[in-house]
Amino acid sequence: MKQLAGDLGRVGVLMGGLSSERAISFKSGHAVADALRSRGFEVIEIDADRDVDLKLRELAIDVAFPVLHGKWGEDGAIQGLLEYLGVPYAGPSVFAASLTMDKVATLGLLRGAGIPVPRGVVRTREMGLDDLDGMEVEPPLVVKPVREGSSYGVSILRERTGLREAVEQALALDDRVLVEEFIEGPELTVGILEDRALPVVEITPREGWFDLDAKYDGTTEYTVPARISEALAGTCRHHALVAARLCGATESCRVDFMAGGERGPRVLEINTIPGMTATSLLPMAAAVVGIDFGELCERLLRMARLRN
Repeated sequence: MKQLAGDLGRVGVLMGGLSSERAISFKSGHAVADALRSRGFEVIEIDADRDVDLKLRELAIDVAFPVLHGKWGEDGAIQGLLEYLGVPYAGPSVFAASLTMDKVATLGLLRGAGIPVPRGVVRTREMGLDDLDGMEVEPPLVVKPVREGSSYGVSILRERTGLREAVEQALALDDRVLVEEFIEGPELTVGILEDRALPVVEITPREGWFDLDAKYDGTTEYTVPARISEALAGTCRHHALVAARLCGATESCRVDFMAGGERGPRVLEINTIPGMTATSLLPMAAAVVGIDFGELCERLLRMARLRN
């Protein structure tokens, strides 16, 4: 028997938030809220600002659907608050969110389990900007904050020139910076839904790399299934599912890769609350296997629960 929308009560879709991805979160949140309303749910849109705890108490929602990207939303903070308030929620647990938000911790776990990841070194704010030329990773390099998303603060360097400025820029957003070897493309991503790896999506920016502008200016081409060999696609899907299981994110997440040429694919990171519009990557992959955006949102909502 098909479940009725009303059986979950009042749904609070949490969006906006406090991170550098606030504007992007509103786009995802509005799309999720509209999709759930179209399927008969009573939905309240909530800006998760500094007063979010008061709003959650006053609005008396029955279940929460966080669509908060980045810090305070995708790092376990909002999930911990919902646990304290006793509000069941969709998406990652406190553990899964906090772990995967930290690229160093995530890649260390995956490396230890035999999942291929890029070589890299960590620079902290306390270490300063001296002796950068002595790092063991050779150009080309990727410099990124350890706990940011949507390519904020990321630089790609073909040589060491500009390394100091790139590290300084990333340290303005986080107290730790990851300096990684550059991995050959194309860039690929694998969505995970209900402990199942979805088809691989290939990401092809019109020019340059998949930076913040390329993500949202409409110029990037997405191909699903990706134009890669069946063997490579199978390897990526296998690694993605193993990585999601290790991090406790098998309900839904997105695992990003670089194809790696002859060396093979390398996992870059795991996103536990990826973009959620009808044209975002996880919904795009779900659509290929017959799950439209509305159904995807409802499936995620119906997995909502407390973990503690």
